[in-house]
Amino acid sequence: MSRKTTVYRVLALGAVLGFLLPAPASPAEGQTDFNGVWIFNAERSDDLRALVEESVGPESTQGDIKKDIVRIWIRQWLLSVLEDPDSAYLTIEQTDKEFKTGLGDEVAIYYFGRESASRGPLGGTLKASIEWQGDQLVLRKKSEDGGRITALYTLMPGGKNLVIAYLLEHKRLKKPLEARMMFDLDEDAE
Repeated sequence: MSRKTTVYRVLALGAVLGFLLPAPASPAEGQTDFNGVWIFNAERSDDLRALVEESVGPESTQGDIKKDIVRIWIRQWLLSVLEDPDSAYLTIEQTDKEFKTGLGDEVAIYYFGRESASRGPLGGTLKASIEWQGDQLVLRKKSEDGGRITALYTLMPGGKNLVIAYLLEHKRLKKPLEARMMFDLDEDAE
């Protein structure tokens, strides 16, 4: 078989596969498209370190480690975006049925129209739901011990900036933590 024939066969196979494979899923028509890789912008975000100190408390335990472990985990999770360069990248893959998101190597999948469940940091069950509120997405997580996280995703005009407003509530926190985190679209990401 000649080289020219092989090239034509490869091109023909590629064309056939292109028709057989489904097109990449995308958000439902008319809904905001959050797809992309986003880079945390500390300068345009709330001062996470100060908010964590005020709401979550110190990085060390203060007596009963079992009581403080949740608080310390919350602290590490929030500050990871400042301290771990890989955690500064937020990846979002969105379709009309699901919303995949995560910082660094972490990825969580949420399903539109139904509650999902996952393991919490200490082995408990976290229940999560995601829903549209106009052009914004609202992600709600609840833990068995009464902790709650609400994240409101807002794409800014122009589609190059994403704001996530977090509200964390847990009995181990001094007070609920409210933080606004800004992310810029990584236009070089594939």
